[in-house]
Amino acid sequence: MAVAAGLAVASSGVYAQSNATGNVYGTVTAAAPGSVVVVENLSTGAKRTATPDASGHYQLTALPPGNYKVSLMKGDALIGTQNVEVLIGAGAEATFASAGNTLETVQVTGTRRLIDAQATNSVSTFTAKQLANLPIGQDLTSIILLAPDTVKADPRYAGGASIGGGAPSENSYYIDGFPVTNALSQLGSIELPFGAISQANVLTGGFGAEFGRSTGGVMNIVTKSGGNKWEGGAFAYMEPDALRSTYSNIYYANTGVINSKTGKPFDGTLNTYNAANTKSQYKYGGYLGGPIVQDKLFLFAAVDQTRDRETGIGGTTNSSTLGLNGWTTSETTNNRWLAKLDWQINDDHRVTLMNFGDNYSTDANYYSFNYATLQPGTTSNYSGHYVNQPNVSPAVGGYASLLRYTGNLTENLVLTAVLGEAKSTHVQRYGNFASGINLNVPGSVVSGAGAAPGLNYNSPNPLTAQDLPTGFAQDTTKSGRLDVEWTLGSHTVRAGIDKVKLSSDSAGQVEAGGGTWSFRKTGKPTSTLTAGPYTFQVSDGVAGSLASQGYYVRKHVFSDVTNATSDQDAEYIEDKWQVTKKLFLQMGLRDEGFSGASGAGATYLKSKNFISPRLAGAYDVYGDSGLTLKGSLGRYSIQTPTHLAVRGAGVSTLTYQYYRYTGIDANGQPTGLTALTPAPFSPDGETGQVKDSLTYAAHDLKPSYQDELRLGFDKALSPTLVGSFMLTYRKLGATLDDYCGTAFDNYADAHHIDRTNYAGEGGCFLINPGRNNTFLVDYAGTRSNYTTVTLTPQDINFPEKPKRTFLALDFSLEHPFSNGWYGKITYTWSQNKGNTEGQTKSDIGQTDVSATETWDFPQLMEGANGFLPNDRTHQIHAFGYFQVSPELMVGGNMTAQSGRPKNCFGNYGGTNPDGDPGYGSAFFYCSTGTSGTLVFAPRGSQGRLPWDVNFDINAVYRPAQFKGLSLRADVFNVFNKQTVQAINETHENDGDPTSLLSSYGMPISYSAPRAVRFTAQYEF
Repeated sequence: MAVAAGLAVASSGVYAQSNATGNVYGTVTAAAPGSVVVVENLSTGAKRTATPDASGHYQLTALPPGNYKVSLMKGDALIGTQNVEVLIGAGAEATFASAGNTLETVQVTGTRRLIDAQATNSVSTFTAKQLANLPIGQDLTSIILLAPDTVKADPRYAGGASIGGGAPSENSYYIDGFPVTNALSQLGSIELPFGAISQANVLTGGFGAEFGRSTGGVMNIVTKSGGNKWEGGAFAYMEPDALRSTYSNIYYANTGVINSKTGKPFDGTLNTYNAANTKSQYKYGGYLGGPIVQDKLFLFAAVDQTRDRETGIGGTTNSSTLGLNGWTTSETTNNRWLAKLDWQINDDHRVTLMNFGDNYSTDANYYSFNYATLQPGTTSNYSGHYVNQPNVSPAVGGYASLLRYTGNLTENLVLTAVLGEAKSTHVQRYGNFASGINLNVPGSVVSGAGAAPGLNYNSPNPLTAQDLPTGFAQDTTKSGRLDVEWTLGSHTVRAGIDKVKLSSDSAGQVEAGGGTWSFRKTGKPTSTLTAGPYTFQVSDGVAGSLASQGYYVRKHVFSDVTNATSDQDAEYIEDKWQVTKKLFLQMGLRDEGFSGASGAGATYLKSKNFISPRLAGAYDVYGDSGLTLKGSLGRYSIQTPTHLAVRGAGVSTLTYQYYRYTGIDANGQPTGLTALTPAPFSPDGETGQVKDSLTYAAHDLKPSYQDELRLGFDKALSPTLVGSFMLTYRKLGATLDDYCGTAFDNYADAHHIDRTNYAGEGGCFLINPGRNNTFLVDYAGTRSNYTTVTLTPQDINFPEKPKRTFLALDFSLEHPFSNGWYGKITYTWSQNKGNTEGQTKSDIGQTDVSATETWDFPQLMEGANGFLPNDRTHQIHAFGYFQVSPELMVGGNMTAQSGRPKNCFGNYGGTNPDGDPGYGSAFFYCSTGTSGTLVFAPRGSQGRLPWDVNFDINAVYRPAQFKGLSLRADVFNVFNKQTVQAINETHENDGDPTSLLSSYGMPISYSAPRAVRFTAQYEF
């Protein structure tokens, strides 16, 4: 008698914690000499054989995910069989128990294992069937957000999610063992047709030494393969705008700021009219898989195309370009594909060749919009074409090709190798300009109450205040990896090496029109304002003049286009030891290094031999997989992407200059200018200088890393229900970011070093905050005679160490699919606290990864400690599906999370003798009103955003009379709860606490409104 043995759908094992394969293991009671276990892939027919050891234990590693038949043989005699499903990174147990004393009388018995007694990590595994049955978005982020300890990234980011308290850029993404993380920013990844996913792993903690380059989590995908049977299908779906709920308008919060056009406060009035926005989505595609040569060569191919057709508002009520781009119509096409060949040379050797990717292309036309009539214009003013552009495309795509080899060199020795390359191209072009448009003049924006009555601030530059990428840019990832796994008795030793080379060509941005004029008004024209190293008074003493009324203007200039590279390497070794029948241990070491080079090819950063130990264990309390205790302790680090070199090590310019003005010309440019600050200044020294690669980064840098402790258990509460608990504690050990103060000048003065010929560094320099940092500084100005400078935290007036802790308690109940239904619910209580989010700064949507403003000056750290942007005290994830009848299945997915903390960023109001370093409204101080009094407002002191609750449902009908046909309806955000996702937290104009911003506290975006999707699919 054969009874199937399986694992719970979302459980995991560590016996083969590979990023693309799984494992079969078990015991044979009373194993007789000559007995063997044969594992056969039911799709391809490939077979592997294992000989039980003296204790009856066996295991077979590096198996492609899928369904297998496990047979116990003695000679040609079949003693018994079991069917198991192999999941990625997991072990499937098939145990053969004897009812007598000899193998010939064995009666095979089996039990359905709800718990993998060797699981030590925190992982959610989703099969293709699960993903097809759940009402979720067809992208990787939607899969990630099914797992506990995950929250959405700030809506201003082009991709990613926060996992385990980490920044959205601190995750790693793999497809079939190849790294597909965004090379430029690490926000998101390349994707592939959703139906091409065989299995998806979301690792949120405790992952072994095989995985690295993540202080958040790991998104691990294995794609489908062809088998010995031809299978295929096609589908089409539509998400019509007619069934989409109305988008929420954005209204000003209550700030008391007066609108000079109406003489009344902005409070509660319309800022952005979204109610007329429309969006329809259409998607179609198909797949085909089968044998080119039976049992030898297999093909799988999938392709789909999504078209988003949108119309909507392009500007706010006070936008200076409403007449040019106040309304937008666009169509975005996303093509995704996968082509895969698997060559089963023989049962022991397999080669895979594949190409996959996604590509976003958006074409838009821009029209005028009249807020008085709420009507758009009828003639296009210009057009735009975008390919894989952040903040234009829904995500940033790319494509990859890879070659993978798996070789079973002996029964106990397995070798895998992966070699591949990925590219992501970025295009942004404009054309078809109407008469009067001028892209060559600086744009004009009105800040707060900065518009003087009677003047027209409209700009002929439709790209006003935009930082534009170059017309064409490209990121490249080249990666090679080799892993070896050797089974020796109760030990399985894994070791590997990998190298990743990243490059970004023409990365960075330039401010449109060469700069932006920002028109402002101070509440006290005769008071003294501060701008970087300068102070000034706006009033010119002339009665009735714009200046005497408090009106003035700031000129902002920014550019940082360059090339950049980043190289990464790692080696690891790991021992998985079945100490006793009940106790399993996993011990590993990972050695990582990375380097970065500027556009000139000069290496500015090198971090070598950072060792990360990992230890994990699982204890099967009763020896029957009914209750397992598990835990892990480990260190995890994250490298820097190429973007660090763009603004940091590359040539960059960021300057400000302030003026009085007397009027506005036809191009929106201020006239009658009088300089209030004598020259443009840069608060962090970015004046277009070539950076010295020997000085930009400290020479003894450690990577950003954190330590993690996890303790928990899994308990089978019934034959069909599993309860789990996990405590996770993460603590940041070091971070890597830039500092922009005058420490080099101060050091020279304190040590009597002549800096007459010292040109400065032209920007910020890279440090480990809270640690000693050693540099080479060219005080002599010769580029050859460098001085060794060691800066202590006290030298840069930064005594604080970086702090980020994440504490989470996860409680879950899971019902594996049986009796016609599957369900899982997880409740998480967590705290994410500290003075740094990590590589990004979601408070302001900053994407300068590892070069945020967090550590630029000591004044920015005052009040920085508190609940971080990704903190959600309470989280509930619940999803499942129910087979109502053979023809009807219904599913649901619910997420509820408490809101993120709110801040108030204003001018500096502390007691640091250096005062405001010129960053304006970036500090944890807030003005009390037009008096300009600044009050300390530490992180998170302004309360929280509301709870974000979302519920999705679906129904799938498969008519019996039309085999292979399915008709489906999904409803997203059933109750149409459009919740605020982020708000503007900047309170006042830089340098002027009296000029409060009308946009403070105003929503930046809401969650998407209710939408309905209809799908028809045919499979054979």
